[in-house]
Parts: sequence; structure tokens; C-alpha cells
Amino acid sequence: MNVRLRRLWLIVHRWLGLTFGLAFVLLGLTGSLLVFDHAIDEWFFPQLLLTEGSGKPKTLQQVLAAADAGYQGDSTGQISKALVVGHPRVENGVWPVLYRGGTKGSPEFIVVYVDPYTAQVTGQRTFGTDPMGIIYSLHFRLLAGMFGGLAVGVIGILVLVSLLSGIVLWWPLIKGGFRAALAIRSGSRFNYDLHKTTGILSVLFLLVITFTGVYMELPFVIKPVLEVVSEKTSPPKDLKSADAEGRQAMTADEAIVVANKQFPTAVYDHLHPPEGEAGVYEVAFRQPGEVQTSFGRTQVYLDQYSGEILFTHAPQTFTATDTFDAWQFPLHNGEAFGIVGRWCVVGLGITPAILYVTGFLLWYRRRSKKRANAQQKKVAATQNRPVAVS
Repeated sequence: MNVRLRRLWLIVHRWLGLTFGLAFVLLGLTGSLLVFDHAIDEWFFPQLLLTEGSGKPKTLQQVLAAADAGYQGDSTGQISKALVVGHPRVENGVWPVLYRGGTKGSPEFIVVYVDPYTAQVTGQRTFGTDPMGIIYSLHFRLLAGMFGGLAVGVIGILVLVSLLSGIVLWWPLIKGGFRAALAIRSGSRFNYDLHKTTGILSVLFLLVITFTGVYMELPFVIKPVLEVVSEKTSPPKDLKSADAEGRQAMTADEAIVVANKQFPTAVYDHLHPPEGEAGVYEVAFRQPGEVQTSFGRTQVYLDQYSGEILFTHAPQTFTATDTFDAWQFPLHNGEAFGIVGRWCVVGLGITPAILYVTGFLLWYRRRSKKRANAQQKKVAATQNRPVAVS
């Protein structure tokens, strides 16, 4: 029974690797590039994303007004209001202001970049048309929209099965000791040893990265299971500002000051301007100790006129599901463990290529032997003599 089960696991491992291995390689290599996507982007497009200015920065309201004035619309020329105002990523970075265009079925996300010292627009571009945006779309959705995202999620599940089957196949080798189980020998066993040793040394990390990827691609599959334990916190859908008649809306800077009083040690991350007269400000901060450094998860919703706090969402009040959710992306790109973690993910992104190449060579060698043996049998049968099977 054990022999038959092992043979079954070997078949599963082999054919999952051969059929979905190339997709895993593609996701791994693109993932490695995306770990430092912003830095690469700034290196390629410094005139768009960096500034040589100095002095006193303009207010966020001035930046937002400049972005609105300089926004050229989507591909159809349609003009919309700003959706999100981010923050300069590096000390000499520019302000990114995000707009949503296109249609409901085919949305476009356009970013307008504003110099913080001159409030001049340095340019705009539609997400997914720049090199790193294309790589992100390839990694996240295989350049195939919603269907591509579903495909990546399913591939991730199959890769998890392949990784687990690899553990099952390697496990009996430890009977000879860890030294033998992890050895990489030269000669005819080199590809096999490199495959199994590289796989087992990286498998726990690959399982984490792959699972987090599946979670982000297929949240509707995993989150309902988590919410059996605890609910995911979401802002009330009926949040709105009080009657606007005769009242002056706060500026973006004033909204940040009011919201910041709720979390004095937090640092501004991004802001959603109000949508319409009844809309509310959403100001997001990042507090010390938050696991994700690239996105603030402390949110304050407030009335755009009175500054009344309508809702807050912060790590201090996270449910178990909120906390689990907050860890997924930082684990996926390694930022949960700082610069060391990010470089580790870069290295892990190359691992699927090593596993695929060595696995393919092992399969090809086995297939070639089978063909050679079959040919020998065929020749021997025609000559009516015994066969020496290698």
C-alpha cells in the first residue's frame, strides 16, 4: 500500500510540475521583480517620479488642486474627481493622485504625479501601460483581467498540492539521515539531488508565499471560512456627511490634522477625498509597529464639514480575521521582515525556475530511457533474442 501511495504521489508531483510548472516559474520571476517595483520604476522614470526641488512643500490641498487642473482624463477624454491621494514614497518623490476612468466593465486607473515643491504636474499615466504595471498585471492576472486572476488562484492551489506532494516524496529519505537527505552529488544524480534539496529547503517559504497569493486572488473562497471564527471589520455603508447647506467643507490638510488627533503617533499614508456633498473624508495612517510598511491600515472616516469622527479602524481593534488579512501581502512580498525578508523573496522567486528545469530534465531522462528500452525490445522481438534492459 505504501509503495502504491508513493507511486501515486510521484505521478501527481510529476504531472503538476510539468503542466503548471512554467506558470509557477513565470509567477516566481515576476514576483521577484515586483518586490522592488517602485525603486525600479523610479530608476526608469526619474523625471516623472522624482523631484530635484527643495524648500517648503506645498499643502496637500494645493497638490490636489494642481492634479485636478492637470488631469487630462482617461482614454476617452472623460474627466473624473480624484479617488485617492497618496504620499511621496521617498524623500525626493512626487505626490501620486489616483483617478478612476473607463467603464464599469473595463475600468482604467490613471495616476497624476505632482511635484511637492512647485505643485506642477510632472505627468500622468494609466496603470498597466508602464513596464512595472505590465509586470504586475502579468503576475496578478496573466494580462487576462478577472479570468486571469481566477486562473492564477487555481494555479496557486495546484502548486500548493505539488509542494505538499514533494514533502511526502522527500520524507522517507531522512531515514538515512539529514545529511544524506540534503546531499547534492555530482554525476548522474546531480539533477535529482538539486531538485529535492532545493525543494525541501525552500518549501515552507514557498508554501507561505503561494498561500498568500491564493488568498489575495480568491478571497471569496478563504474569507468566509475565516469569518466563522471572527468577522472582518468594514466601515458602515451609510456613512455620510451632515447637510451641506451653508457649510464650508474642510480642506484635505485640515481633515488630516483632525484625523491625526485620533492616532497622534501615526504617519499619513493616503486620503480619499469626499465624493459629492454627502461624501466623507477617509484618511489612512500607518502606526508604528504595523506589519505592512507600504500601506497604512489605520483608517479614520470623518464628516467633511464638521470634522466629526464617524468611524475608525485600526490594528488596536482588529479582529482575528482583520489581523490575518493584514499579514497576507507583507508575507507575500517579504516586507513583514524588512529588507532581509524582501531579498529572501527575490531569491525564492528564482526557486521555481530551478525546480522546473531540474524536474523537466529528470522527466526527459526517464522518458528517453523508456523509449530506448522499448526500441530494444522491438529490435529483439524482430530478431527473436533476449533483451538487456538498462
